Amino acid sequence: MKVSIIVPVYNGEKDLSTCLNSLINQIYKDIEIIIIDDASTDNTKEIIKKYADKDNRIIPFYQSQNKGVSAARNIGLKAATGKYIVFVDSDDFLTKDAVRRMIDISIKYNSDFIDSYHMLYYINKKGKIVSFTEKKVPKKLLILGSLKENPKLLNMSTYITGKLIKKSLFEGLLFDENLKCYEDMVLEHQIKKRIKNYVFMNKVVYIYYQRPNSLVNTLGKKHLCYIDASSKVKEIYEDSDSNIKEEIESMLVSNMFLTCLTKVVKNDDTIYNNTKLAQEFLVNVTNLFPNYKENKKISKFVKKYIDIFINNEEKLMKFIKKTKNIDFVNLYFKYLSIINRCELKNRLE
Repeated sequence: MKVSIIVPVYNGEKDLSTCLNSLINQIYKDIEIIIIDDASTDNTKEIIKKYADKDNRIIPFYQSQNKGVSAARNIGLKAATGKYIVFVDSDDFLTKDAVRRMIDISIKYNSDFIDSYHMLYYINKKGKIVSFTEKKVPKKLLILGSLKENPKLLNMSTYITGKLIKKSLFEGLLFDENLKCYEDMVLEHQIKKRIKNYVFMNKVVYIYYQRPNSLVNTLGKKHLCYIDASSKVKEIYEDSDSNIKEEIESMLVSNMFLTCLTKVVKNDDTIYNNTKLAQEFLVNVTNLFPNYKENKKISKFVKKYIDIFINNEEKLMKFIKKTKNIDFVNLYFKYLSIINRCELKNRLE
């Protein structure tokens, strides 16, 4: 059974060879590697050509204009001929046994979606690389079934990378190229509604480089698009039962609240302007979910401070001023590196 591995890349000369080496050296050989160069201006194209000349499983595409990661992934989806899809970012890599392990599990449990926590490699402010997982890796495989059978699926990882997904789940679906951030969250929720048997692995197979200057970690106004992405996710579940709607509302409202105060207002602007920006963002949250206060799954803390910060400009301004120089992303990774420390003896084991 062929697996299509889709790799979008833009100016990836620094890490691309590590990524491609991890793919061509997979124990499972029935793969195609679709790599899309999104009009890179460095030596990315030359690196791709060098690898493609040596391995005919590599299928390169070269964009004449930079159109973003969603457009690149969509090219890969349209070109894929495998029964399964795996997305890999060009600065990340897979363990040597990644595809084989996921295929074996898919066959054994007749699963159409295999997931696992990423191992994160993070360069802290001291320049030291620390590795950890998002949450504790389960001791055994989690056979969760479908969303209807197990709403817990809603809160599982929303990264699109490092998962083995049956191509049939993508039928009629593509990444939203109008979203410049959180586009994978939207597509993954579209897929989650279609899953028949979701299995979560108890082994790390995807190594994810988290850099302070990466798109998701760079702070500022670009995270305003979380509102648009959340609106699209809400629409996906409009025809779902009340329990699933409550679960989605709880997840999105809580995440939007945290995104606003830890990322959105962390931009090079005045305290006053950021206060206004945060209030507008939180008002949009309440407009999107007007009945959020009635949702018992949303914490009282989140409800309380959304209300306070919308209605009390002075308190919000004071909070933003006090936390202006606090890097919440770095603090979060530091916390995870302590409680969820994880290492590979061999990077390609």
